[in-house]
Amino acid sequence: MRRLYSHLSESTTSTSSQSNSWFNSREVVRDLNVNLSFCSLNKLNCFIRPQKDRLSNLQKKNVIYKINCRDCDASYVGQTKRTLKTRVKEHKNDIRKSDGNLSVLSEHRLELNHEFDWDDVEVVDSERWLYRRRITEMLHIKLQNNGLNLQSDTDFLHHSYLSILNNLH
Repeated sequence: MRRLYSHLSESTTSTSSQSNSWFNSREVVRDLNVNLSFCSLNKLNCFIRPQKDRLSNLQKKNVIYKINCRDCDASYVGQTKRTLKTRVKEHKNDIRKSDGNLSVLSEHRLELNHEFDWDDVEVVDSERWLYRRRITEMLHIKLQNNGLNLQSDTDFLHHSYLSILNNLH
């Protein structure tokens, strides 16, 4: 309705109608050089949602995510093309099986006996293209205060990004 008003001239008025009052009003104001237009309040978009239902975070794909530790301020940033639910499940399985090749999440869990907040994995960004997603992941890794990520995760981040991040942070 706001869009409609922006297209009306100053001498045009919009009104909603109940029965024949619109026709009566039109006759009264005709001599005043005012145009009346009919505007329906019951439009289809009031009853039907034009956009799709929102996905839960775990159903999203092509995301950069952050997993926080429940027991300290440590966090881990990662990226995935698949659904976040699949990637979180892999992290949980990696911690559970805890063979000789430990991830940084597994090390944190086993060495400190801390738990991660699996119920509130945060989607910090989304990016369809892998190259951009990896750069975005590196930027978010650098922005962490107490990150669990290995610093080698950001080795390929160009130094110009780091100077911008340092100025922003």
